[in-house]
Amino acid sequence: MKKDKSTLAMISFMSGPWGRGARIVGGVALWAIAIIDGGWAWLLAIPGTMMLTTGVMNYCPAGLMLEKPKDRTEFMASLKPVNLLK
Repeated sequence: MKKDKSTLAMISFMSGPWGRGARIVGGVALWAIAIIDGGWAWLLAIPGTMMLTTGVMNYCPAGLMLEKPKDRTEFMASLKPVNLLK
């Protein structure tokens, strides 16, 4: 993956509070679909669990596509803050 401005903005967004919330809401939605529909829809629980886990832990795995940080703190320090209220 290229390290251009839009990619870094997306990674920064997904690592922030709004991206964290989006992962949590998406994970809950996938679990709800799996529970309501049943059958093969239970396979949606796998990515739903991943989204919930990364949202709760506040760790964005998309950052690994750019470079390999040693730990979460180093990854978070490498991101520039984005003001979403502009």
